[in-house]
Amino acid sequence: MMKSVPVQSFAMLSLLFCWACLITGCGGEPEAKKRADVTITVTHEGTPVTEAEVRMMQVGKGEGAVGMLNESGQAELTEVVLGSYTVTINPPEGTPDNPAPQKEYPNIPKQYRNLKDSPLKADVKAGDNEFTFELK
Repeated sequence: MMKSVPVQSFAMLSLLFCWACLITGCGGEPEAKKRADVTITVTHEGTPVTEAEVRMMQVGKGEGAVGMLNESGQAELTEVVLGSYTVTINPPEGTPDNPAPQKEYPNIPKQYRNLKDSPLKADVKAGDNEFTFELK
């Protein structure tokens, strides 16, 4: 002969199950950070800077983006997290197999090469973002 489970016990088990799901994080993924594409153009005395790396950093937040300038002095950066950035422009770095030649790069003044001194700022918003920087 089968014993029936009292309704009260079933209700209690259901309640415990729901509570366990809530405690363990039964829910959705956290909302993804909003992103946008960025185009940066860099010139020095009106001439495109073509041999350089562009870095965008949100100081203290850990977000950033990196791109290389092309022959037009432009870098295309995709999927950049929205927010305010400090921008640095640096001569290209070599690799262990192909070290960069010893070149001065006078078209990239030293103040633009580090986060602490760079006056270059970019505020990335939803949609397309275009920034032009004239290095002096």
